[in-house]
Formats: sequence, structure tokens, C-alpha cells
Amino acid sequence: MVVRASPVPLYIQIDEELRGQIESGELGPLAQVPSETDLAEHFGVSRMTARKALDRLVADGMLFRQPGKGTFVAPTKIAHGASQGLSFSAAMKAQGLSCETRVLEAETVSAPSNVSRALSLSAGAQAIFLRRLRVVDGEPAAIHLSYMPSRLSALLDADLSGSLSELMSRVGARVDRSEDSVEAVLATGEEARLLNVPEGSPLVLIRGTAYAANNDPIRYTEALYPGGRWQFNLQVSGGADLRPELKAAG
Repeated sequence: MVVRASPVPLYIQIDEELRGQIESGELGPLAQVPSETDLAEHFGVSRMTARKALDRLVADGMLFRQPGKGTFVAPTKIAHGASQGLSFSAAMKAQGLSCETRVLEAETVSAPSNVSRALSLSAGAQAIFLRRLRVVDGEPAAIHLSYMPSRLSALLDADLSGSLSELMSRVGARVDRSEDSVEAVLATGEEARLLNVPEGSPLVLIRGTAYAANNDPIRYTEALYPGGRWQFNLQVSGGADLRPELKAAG
């Protein structure tokens, strides 16, 4: 219960009690928390005070709201490096998480113009295209779209449910480094369906071009992650340029 004589504001006291229940596991991931009305009645405060406590927890990423349904505990965030040169499968297994890959598309296509530029292909050149859904601990966690030069067509005969980086190494295309960009986007209807999130939910989009040791571009990837489930870790060396790039709307 709140202590009215305390110098700590009532909404912060409510915030701290709920935060403690979340951190202790009493309120587990995706558990619904009491409504503003219920909290106000339980703590003997106004709805505005209860709302301020919930707003703080939502802002900190510990809770999320679903319109018409209520407020819920955010799922545990998955740690991952932002670079598309990293093996997703290996990173998940290193954290003790189960990782399943569902291959949605695997074919040879005419490379889109942005892919041709990234992979230094001639206009209209063929490329290997993969679209895969990554499932972590039974929950849809990411959509990965990858394009590779057609000379790597042997990949289409391989088992694509594991690490793509490992498969590429086996066919003589080992990833040495990656250049990446990160931006926030909103989930389309198809993306929302695959990731089991509401349409229009925030997603993190990471675009990356992977290079071999001789600097040949060998893979272009677009990876979409539900914003509430991920924590991306960055390692920055001296002199790295992290200035944001402003993109014109439309």
C-alpha cells in the first residue's frame, strides 16, 4: 500500500510496487496488470495518479497497452547484436534460447534495383532470394529477407532452417564483415500477421550488406524485429561514425 506521509509521490510508490512485482516474476511476461480504475481503488488514489504510474512503466518498456484490451507486462527482451554479419541462430543458442526457422520463400529472382546496387550486380541480374521467419522460444521473433548473388545457387539445395552464415561458408562465401543501418518502421498487415503483433506496431528494421574478406558484397539482408521484444547491443570502435541520417518523407 502507499504511504501518504512519505515524501515520495503516490504515483511513484505505485510504480515501484508494480515494478517490484514484475522484477520478482509475480507479474510474468504478458500478464495483464490491473486497470487504472482497479489500481485507484486498491491504493485509494485518483485514476489520474494510477494512470501516471502506468505511464511511467509503459515509457520504461516494462508494460505495453493494447487498445480495448488493457495493459500488459512486456515480454522479456532478447539481446542481439545489430550487425547483419552475426549469426542469428548462434546468438540465440548462446543465450539458451530455442531457435526455429520457417522458410517462407526460397527462389531465384530478378534482383530489385536497391539489391543490385548493394551487391554490385548489373541491372536485372538474377539473385538468390530467401524469406524466413525466425521463431524464438516458440514466439515469432523476426522476419529475415536475404539476397545473394546467383553464383551461390547451391544454397537452394541446402537445409535453410539453420545458420545462413554457416551455409554460405560451406559454399565458399564466408561473411567477413557487414555494413548496416537501423530505422524504425510500422508493421504492415502481412508483417503483423507473421510476427503476431497488431498492424501498425513499431518494428526495428536493420538493413545490412555483408562482405567477404576480399570486400566482395555477398549478401544483402533486411531484418524486421518487433520493437518491444528486442534489445540491440552495439560495439563501437574509435572513429566510428554514428551520426543519424535524416531521410526525406515520401
